[in-house]
Amino acid sequence: MPSSKEEQVNQVNNTYTAASDWNPVIVLFKKTICMGKITEMLDAVDVRKENTEELYKIFRMVPDFDLPLIRYYLYKGTSLIRQRVNEKGKEFHLVSDLSYPPADCIKCYERANLPYQPMFYACSFPNDYESDNVPPPRVVALMETSAFYRDRSTSGIERSTVSRWDIVEDLELAAMPFIADYSMACQLIKEIKNGWDNEIGKYHVNPDGLELIMYMANEIGKSFASNVEYFKIANFVNYLLNVNEKTQNVDGIIYPSVPGAGAGFNVALKPSAVNKKLEFGNAALCHLLKKGEKAYLCVIKHSVSAENGIIIYQNMDKDPQEDSICAQYSGLDFIN
Repeated sequence: MPSSKEEQVNQVNNTYTAASDWNPVIVLFKKTICMGKITEMLDAVDVRKENTEELYKIFRMVPDFDLPLIRYYLYKGTSLIRQRVNEKGKEFHLVSDLSYPPADCIKCYERANLPYQPMFYACSFPNDYESDNVPPPRVVALMETSAFYRDRSTSGIERSTVSRWDIVEDLELAAMPFIADYSMACQLIKEIKNGWDNEIGKYHVNPDGLELIMYMANEIGKSFASNVEYFKIANFVNYLLNVNEKTQNVDGIIYPSVPGAGAGFNVALKPSAVNKKLEFGNAALCHLLKKGEKAYLCVIKHSVSAENGIIIYQNMDKDPQEDSICAQYSGLDFIN
């Protein structure tokens, strides 16, 4: 694995273009260096061999400060939503159970982590999530975490726990341009995409840096059949967050939900950022009631305290309207 320090690159002139409402800073550079066939080389990488030396050699063909990226900020006072599917017959009673997992529990590549590399995945709130066309973050979290929910042929009841995490110190995140096919893209994703498209053409950018970032922007928007296929994008995220001199101090990355087709945002945060900049807000035990394509998420219990990291739940009050909806799913068996 490459070290986190690299020889000083040639000095370049930075140009920062700030947007008014959505707060990314598009970081572009006026120096142009021709380096080669980035896409061809990345396409030739056999992910089954997991050759990190080969992959990082390609990444390092672009000087650290020549990668055009978006800086995105989530501010103090806002929140994130995180969901975990419960183990069979069990409830989560520790705040730590709802945070990032221990390293020894992470056995494979995911979209933004390597094996044995904890990351805190959560959903953020787009500005327009309350509109009719944008699902609430808890539904986006379902799309991300529940294979049962995504499978339209299954029926049953799945237990899961949704938790809210409050941002107590501004989060600085890296984002790649949003170029994948996000058919349900919320308005904020469209604005950021248009902002990138409008600004990137105004500057002379290192073509290899642009080619690399566009390749990985497409890669992060893909759905893969096996975890090893995340090898390239997971390593690139690791490169951005822990190796590249320009970006290694950011708190994590933000990207559109792939299962949600851009209906909301995901973040992947470093554990150090979670420990410093997030606080547990509350949690709710939910039942996902599902008959094929028809589904309803019912909150069964909600947290009333989390003193010393121990969560105490209380049953929800009876709601006749919700009882009527749940009655439509009678006869279902728990799957966990």
